[in-house]
Amino acid sequence: MKYPQWLTFGLLLACILLLGGILASPVTSNEVRSDNATTLYDYNDEVLARYPTSDNYWRLAASLDEIDPKFIRALLAIEDSRFYTHGGVDILAIGRALKTWLSSGEAKSGASTITMQLVRQYKPRPRVMKSKVIESFAALKYELVFSKDEILEQYLTRISYGGNIQGIEAASWHYFEKSPKHLNWDEIGLLIALPQAPEARRPDRHPVAAKAGRDRILAKLATEGVLTEQLAREAMNVQVPQIIHSFPSDADIGGPLLSARKRDIHSYIDPKIQQSAHRVLAQSLKQEDRVVNASILVVENKTRNVVAQVTAGARDHEGGWLDLTRAVRSPGSTLKPFIYGLAMSDGQASMNSTIRDAPTRFGAYQPENFNRRYHGKVRLQDALKHSLNVPAVAALDQVGSARFEALLTSAGAIPRLPKYRQEDSGLSLALGGAGMTAVDLATLYTALANDGVAKSLNWELGQSRTETGMQILPSDTVQKITTVLASATPPRGRLPGHLSQTRSAIAYKTGTSYGARDSWAAGYTKDYTIVVWVGRPDGAPRPGETGRESAAPLLFDVFDSLIDRSARPLRSVDNRIRESKAFKTALDAGPQISFPSDGSEVLIRNSRKDLRLRAQSSKTLRFYVDGEILDAQYGAATFEPKSAGFYTLKVVDSDGRSSFSRFRVLLADNLANAPF
Repeated sequence: MKYPQWLTFGLLLACILLLGGILASPVTSNEVRSDNATTLYDYNDEVLARYPTSDNYWRLAASLDEIDPKFIRALLAIEDSRFYTHGGVDILAIGRALKTWLSSGEAKSGASTITMQLVRQYKPRPRVMKSKVIESFAALKYELVFSKDEILEQYLTRISYGGNIQGIEAASWHYFEKSPKHLNWDEIGLLIALPQAPEARRPDRHPVAAKAGRDRILAKLATEGVLTEQLAREAMNVQVPQIIHSFPSDADIGGPLLSARKRDIHSYIDPKIQQSAHRVLAQSLKQEDRVVNASILVVENKTRNVVAQVTAGARDHEGGWLDLTRAVRSPGSTLKPFIYGLAMSDGQASMNSTIRDAPTRFGAYQPENFNRRYHGKVRLQDALKHSLNVPAVAALDQVGSARFEALLTSAGAIPRLPKYRQEDSGLSLALGGAGMTAVDLATLYTALANDGVAKSLNWELGQSRTETGMQILPSDTVQKITTVLASATPPRGRLPGHLSQTRSAIAYKTGTSYGARDSWAAGYTKDYTIVVWVGRPDGAPRPGETGRESAAPLLFDVFDSLIDRSARPLRSVDNRIRESKAFKTALDAGPQISFPSDGSEVLIRNSRKDLRLRAQSSKTLRFYVDGEILDAQYGAATFEPKSAGFYTLKVVDSDGRSSFSRFRVLLADNLANAPF
């Protein structure tokens, strides 16, 4: 039957337009998506940990530079001998396949190129003729967009090797525990045979089928002249591996979880320090009888490189796998050295200055010491060494909470404050009233180890910054703080650093957040800064646990493992200053009236006719209401108003200092809506 000429030309034009449309449409990112497994490398560029893709595939990016050239030669000889000469579709292979099909009645040789197989990996289709046509056109598109080497690398990244193993890099590690950079012929034969029948030839499940498939590949390679028959026979005599190897995970080294899972990270982690910190942490968690997590950061002071990042918890409880070095938590008392440092840098105080430690109200905020005991006049260095709360808040009140926030922010440790703050809530910064991370504290304490110069921490190779840093505290002030922190009593069972010949003194500070939710210890020597956090991943309280009891022993244990690395002594100064200048704070302004506060209104119900007036001071107090003296004892007095109205309370201490509070009394029977 002869077709009309117009119909022939029309069909030809339609085919040309169809082909042109397909080739003109670009390859989209969805078609070549690369959700690969990621690898964490140490500073020696050795593998520390690997993480599967989001859909739990072990798919590692392949690089031709990291693959044995013998494997590439063998692969092309078996799968696509004209790979570097065709344009994505091998016309000669198609012709050969059609010829054998027509002569024998069945398909005995395939015509799929490596590019077509890659298309199938990205978008699997049924193995029918229609799919072959679609894959052929798609392969032509790929060849226009990518180079041959790029296509081959994509193919070697995505080809299936059974189970959730994809790509030659993952397969080589999984079956041989080695990189594909140096492969033996028996390994090459198996790595080519496996993708042809990934599940049927898995050596760990079907060793006989795996060996048979491998040997057929080796025999064909010998026939093609890729290797000699002698080498092929020797390779055939090698048994296939029946034991698979697990990929190194964060559980093996204490969980330095990747902050970005979509790329490999070449870190500054020192494997020896990492493993030492992991051992210390693992041993500590074994002794815990509660649900608890812990994190450790180790920073090299000179470079600011993070050389260890360990986080661990029981994997059988919720959140036990979380990396809490970046979790926002209350820092407890760990910020106190910086408050006193700011006061000293202003010239308001020295380490030998005296400061009052007594119950005090700062507006609506009334802090308490941890053990609710107060010591009257104390030296600043003792207030810091013993972590007294009230002096720290008083010092922050004096230097200004907004200014202190600015200091932390300029250092790169931004405090996360409550969204809705009361007027005096900034003072709670002194006791952990803002959220911070272990990374923030490591940044701050590394600044103390570097004479007060704060810089960002370095996490990845090549990330070292050229920034000059921010001088947050003067060098001489930092030296005095260091001396005080280094003289703090070590945890129980520890010898003070100045009495040890093998260990330098550790300048350190502990912290415990409200409700014992977070236990902290941050310390430094000449060479390293370490921050330790212990707590529950859900932020629940841990009654009785403190930074000194939970975190400080871990801190000292990690420093002990670095004895040979951190034996250089800390730079310190002599704090024995004869003058004892008082640090004037709100505690020295006179009595602190607790109740009623100035401008308040007080309701007296019918059943009660008197008020209990209270004030705080380390001195003896006298109470006056509208000039009339009241009986007072232990900072309190009873007042019975005769009627509703305004009254003025005056409290005078034994030094003659006074405070005033004007308040209004409301009687229940005078209110329109009584009774209540």
